[in-house]
Amino acid sequence: MAVDPPPLPDIDRSAEYELTRLPDGRDLAYLNWGQADGFPVFYFNGTPSSRLEAALADPAARKYGLRLIATDRPGFGQSSFQPGRRFRDWPRDIVALANRLGIGAFGVAGHSGAGPHLFACGAFIDPARLRFVGALGPWGPVASPEIMAGLNRLDRFYANISRRMPWIMRASFAPLGWMAKYWPALFFRIMEASVPPADKAVMQDPRFLANFRRMELEAFRQGGRGGAYEAMIAFREWDFDIGEVKVPTYIWLGEEDIFVPQRMGRFLADHIPGAELHMVPGKGHFNVENWDDIFAACVKHIGR
Repeated sequence: MAVDPPPLPDIDRSAEYELTRLPDGRDLAYLNWGQADGFPVFYFNGTPSSRLEAALADPAARKYGLRLIATDRPGFGQSSFQPGRRFRDWPRDIVALANRLGIGAFGVAGHSGAGPHLFACGAFIDPARLRFVGALGPWGPVASPEIMAGLNRLDRFYANISRRMPWIMRASFAPLGWMAKYWPALFFRIMEASVPPADKAVMQDPRFLANFRRMELEAFRQGGRGGAYEAMIAFREWDFDIGEVKVPTYIWLGEEDIFVPQRMGRFLADHIPGAELHMVPGKGHFNVENWDDIFAACVKHIGR
């Protein structure tokens, strides 16, 4: 009989991180979650977020015997900003970290803005080493007028200015960083007001909210530059083709998600070879209980 995962951890690990020095001199921060001796899975956060986000997947990772190695991407948390970075640069960072940790085979998993980074790993990391991609509500390319039309109003605005006036994108993230650091109550009230009822219910869970506050505060540790740059390249044409993903890919997407529209999810499923898309009725962007389903699907590929 299936055993429900334990509740979300409510332990403040904001001060915890380890650093590795990358070949180009940048620092990459990471933090271990899940089962310490489990199969390694690199966890990628949303945009903006941080390594602390892996707390939301920690119970399911423990249930399935997975070690989550949660990274701060460039400009978030404790990781160095990387000017001019592309999505195809990220797999090199992950391989460098895996090599430094003595890890051979591994998986990757993540939520929301992790999408481009997950799929870039699936395209550029040797499939003999990368076993799977697990994605919860992942962002995909704004690849058609239909996908653009399905975006919420703010994201349509960002999609337009990222191509025409990127300086406005940078300017718009600056006050978000200020609010997250100096007026967090307003920051989270604005966030809660913008989400559908399914996500409002999740955000009323005190354990979820405590973890959400920590991961967002850490996301803006260096200000808004990291988030603004990453959002800009996510809205533009990507620098790789998701059709090049070569590993088993599992996607769970809430039908009420206002950040990743259903058309975007179906585009991913149609263009990533062999990808499985699971649409979840009545759920939004923060359906973190689906990590249980995602990891259950992914662990089938550990032993190959």
